Parts: sequence; structure tokens; C-alpha cells
Amino acid sequence: MPSSDISPSDARRAAPALAIDQAEAVLVEHYPRLVRLGYLILPPSLGRHRRVLGAHAVAQRALPRGRSAEEAPPVLPAQRGGG
Repeated sequence: MPSSDISPSDARRAAPALAIDQAEAVLVEHYPRLVRLGYLILPPSLGRHRRVLGAHAVAQRALPRGRSAEEAPPVLPAQRGGG
């Protein structure tokens, strides 16, 4: 089908869906790198385990699917007291 047969409104609706799919594919492909980067930018005072969990949470929040516009981003649980 030549591009001249596609109406401008159809093209505008298809473009965001395609862009979201491509963005999601890139994020999934680079997920391990994103987690490592998240781990490095989180403060060492959190401890290794919380930094790993936080890095995964940050990388997963970047994925565009599975969230509605009204849904608030997940909040990390507070660190337990040491006593």
C-alpha cells in the first residue's frame, strides 16, 4: 500500500504505537546495562541488597507497558531500623 493511500489521522495513530514498541524493545534489550547503571548511581549507604532492588525498580519503571496514566509509580519500601 503506497503511503499516499494512508490518511494522516491513521498515520498519527500508528506512529505512537510503533514508537512505544520500538522503545520497549530497546529497553528490554539493554535491561542488564540499565540495572548496572542504576546500581552505580544509587548511594552506597543503602547497602548492596537495597541497591540491587532499587536498580531493578528503576529499570522496570522505564518500561512503557503495563501502566495506566492514573496509576502512581511504585514506591520502594522504607529501610528497616537496625536495632
